[in-house]
Amino acid sequence: MTTIARWAVAALLLAAGGVRAEDACRADVDRLCPGIPPGGGRIAACLKANQAQVSPACKAELVTVARKVKEVGAACADDVQSYCSDVAPGQGAVVRCLAANKATLAPQCRDVIQGAQEKVAEFRKACGKDVKKLCKGIAPGQGRILACLQSRQADLSPECQALAR
Repeated sequence: MTTIARWAVAALLLAAGGVRAEDACRADVDRLCPGIPPGGGRIAACLKANQAQVSPACKAELVTVARKVKEVGAACADDVQSYCSDVAPGQGAVVRCLAANKATLAPQCRDVIQGAQEKVAEFRKACGKDVKKLCKGIAPGQGRILACLQSRQADLSPECQALAR
């Protein structure tokens, strides 16, 4: 799988909300990777480098993430290469490119894109007001908005609390 396809897979997984490795691995990241900024696979690399010390729950979640990456990669890698190979990854650009070409995507990739768009719409509906109120000035990207919401869990609306955990 190409680098751009890997970035797209990661973006699709995050957008789809289907993978929450940060929940199972939060304590491991805090303990083993303090100060490492998210993005570019740095935290995953840190956890891999410290694999012997990673908790069983985090290891299990990382296996699930790897399986999901493989599944989504199988569904969309060819479409990423065909339609979005010239798109610079980041800020959801590859996902937007795939969405713009949704009518001509392979059925499996189209289903993944549709699911991701539905999850994003659900998140925006549940958390849009909270983001505007509690995370004003936070630049989107690399999970910063979600981190902001998680840090303000007690202040979130009940609808958003259910999604931002």
